[in-house]
Amino acid sequence: MKTVPERIESLRSVLRAHGAQGCILPTSDPHMSEYVPAHWAARAYFSGFTGSAGTLCVTLDKAALWADGRYFVQAAHQLEGSGIELMRIGVAGTPKFADWMAENLADGALVLADGATAPEATCEQLERVFAKKGIRLECPDLLDEAWTEDRTPAPATKAWLLDDAVAGRTAAEKLADVRKALADADADTLVVSRLESTAWLTNLRADDIPHTPFALAFTLVTPESAELFIDAARVPADVQEKLTAQGFAIRPYGEAAAAVRALEKGTALAEPAALSRALFAALRENSNITVRTGRDPILLLKAVKNETERECLKRAQVRDGLAM
Repeated sequence: MKTVPERIESLRSVLRAHGAQGCILPTSDPHMSEYVPAHWAARAYFSGFTGSAGTLCVTLDKAALWADGRYFVQAAHQLEGSGIELMRIGVAGTPKFADWMAENLADGALVLADGATAPEATCEQLERVFAKKGIRLECPDLLDEAWTEDRTPAPATKAWLLDDAVAGRTAAEKLADVRKALADADADTLVVSRLESTAWLTNLRADDIPHTPFALAFTLVTPESAELFIDAARVPADVQEKLTAQGFAIRPYGEAAAAVRALEKGTALAEPAALSRALFAALRENSNITVRTGRDPILLLKAVKNETERECLKRAQVRDGLAM
């Protein structure tokens, strides 16, 4: 297994191959998850810092990692001897990572981020800062190119459906709610990237993410269709049949961006903080689609608990109290 300095050097080799002078690795996955599966834990792999949050910036001759106050001691210990400088967020004099990158690169430099996992909102923020020095940001499949060893496969646990008696509403009813919310926002198309949003909409569950019963999946909602992008091999036949009956077609996980590019019409509501640069670009580059920036409507829809959900919450609190 490579040491951290060796991993950083392999990352720099990819930068040189692209003619780039720096890269940024936030703590993220294709779904903007709080808890990132090991397959996408690139910041932890390349830096050796295993805290739940942080950002790694690497240039051809420097590297720095940003961590918040929860992790100052841990990060200092894990970064020791790595050549990576610890940037303590919130401490006077600590620059923001975008500013640090701009300060340490020449005018017109090229910076890379991973298109599949870098949040669109983060990319837009970087571009605003970089514009002052003419620094460009490109987002190829950086992780696939740079992380070729010791990478854990993406999780693919067995998926199952939450019973309607527990969910309180069927997936078909929720789909109708989403379409109404889109219409209220003068839109008709939604790319659902957040795992919690797809879980709420479809009532589908799995054990892909630590601490949360989610399945890795995207959902695409239009007026005529709803498509769930997930590896069908992990979805039992009876679950697939029920999803189909509720109005959801199942397509391979890796086809989400292609499906967005293939849309023939529509006004898409897109939240930059909820979509990767790659998915947002797929929307923006489709000339058949009008992109309207706005909040994912599922966030508010799922915040309003139905009677069944409220009763389940009460029962859960009782069980938790007994356990304590």
